Amino acid sequence: MNTRDLAFFRAIVQYKNYTYVAERFEVSQPAVSQAIKRLEREFGATLVKQDRIHHQTVITRAGMLLYQSAQAIQNSISLAHREIEFSQQRQIRFGLPPVIGALYFPQVAAALLKRGWLNQIKIVENGSAQILTNLVRGDIDIALIGSPRPLHHQGIEAISLGARPFNVIVSPANPLAKRTSIGFKELGDQPFIGLDGKFVHPEAFRAYCKAAGITPNIIYRTPDIAWLKSIVRENLGLGFLVQDAVSTIDGVVGLKITDQLMDRFNVSIAYRKGYVMTPEETAFIRLLTRMQIPDPQVPISNTNN
Repeated sequence: MNTRDLAFFRAIVQYKNYTYVAERFEVSQPAVSQAIKRLEREFGATLVKQDRIHHQTVITRAGMLLYQSAQAIQNSISLAHREIEFSQQRQIRFGLPPVIGALYFPQVAAALLKRGWLNQIKIVENGSAQILTNLVRGDIDIALIGSPRPLHHQGIEAISLGARPFNVIVSPANPLAKRTSIGFKELGDQPFIGLDGKFVHPEAFRAYCKAAGITPNIIYRTPDIAWLKSIVRENLGLGFLVQDAVSTIDGVVGLKITDQLMDRFNVSIAYRKGYVMTPEETAFIRLLTRMQIPDPQVPISNTNN
């Protein structure tokens, strides 16, 4: 079995037109037909049928089973091409969400600088949801990722570093600022400023809303955490952020959430299952495991050694 036969077959499943597939690949129509027949001989099953009455190309159940596997094979081949291509560059392709980058990654920055590794790290910055997509796709090889629950994803190995609570944030001018904590059932009629889908915050926010049985109005979504806090500071709406992302200089008030949900800002080191690491990448992960995700009363220290 060769990959070109599989490429022809995948195209037949998608377009169900031999003439179009032949033109798309710039080959003759008999070449496409022969490729399908070779696959049928190899698997001992009919993959494609012609419905002469309705003039349709029909994919059999065996054909659909092969199509699913062919997609996975193509994805694996594409991933291998990317991994081999970037292996020549001797750079660590590292995904880093802005929240984790600002709050926790500085703990190991001094150690990276001391070892002379900072110039070897190509940092891709985005929200955790997008970073996970990039990791699965092979655009990056190692990442720090935030998730509402401990990270479990097919094809990804994860090392949990800890979890932090979410807070509701309000303007000092908001009457709720006099509170220290709040339950989500009280927030059904409140306007919210949300982060966009590149972050994990929207997923956790939906979980809290669902558990409380509320559907608050999200009046604006932004990809920028600083902008979110600025809008909240002007008392235009409430926000939902991991507790550590809020400090006194932000000019907003953080309220502890009293709802007893399991959703937290879980921080994990992640990499693809089966990925063959360089010695530098192995050492880099070992250093990342020394990051501390502390309890609220425990200060974060720098890892300089």
